Amino acid sequence: MRYIYFFLLLFLSGCASAPRDALTFDQVQLPQPNEEQSVLVFHRLFTPPAASDMRVSINDKKIVALPNNTFSYIKLPAGNYDLKISWSPLTGVWSNTKQLIIAPNQTKYLQLNSSVYTVMGVELGSSKHDPSNKETAETLLRECCKYVQATEL
Repeated sequence: MRYIYFFLLLFLSGCASAPRDALTFDQVQLPQPNEEQSVLVFHRLFTPPAASDMRVSINDKKIVALPNNTFSYIKLPAGNYDLKISWSPLTGVWSNTKQLIIAPNQTKYLQLNSSVYTVMGVELGSSKHDPSNKETAETLLRECCKYVQATEL
């Protein structure tokens, strides 16, 4: 029984991280928005539960699983979208959904966060963590994050 507890503790204390050969922000060519599509760039810093990938879905379609200190992007036509983050059931952390309004011809930056210390278990893109300013967001992405490719909707 001690071994089960030991391995469970070891699993929960590990960290989800990007592959070593993942591209940096400067190595990724973000697409340019146009009148038909905008670009949503989103990232996860080191955030609990650290041992689990953050599953990101848009309109109930899983597009990527983000380890710590990673980013991804997706092209979206203008409209309203439900962005959901969820976790492995082993983490005990609830999922959360945020509605996004995507205007045409823009690049939007969003930081995805979680906290096991909040009542709901998850903070999703709260204003204190949402560097929507392009310059601020790109500086942060250069310092922290590796690229993980998302699937298209």
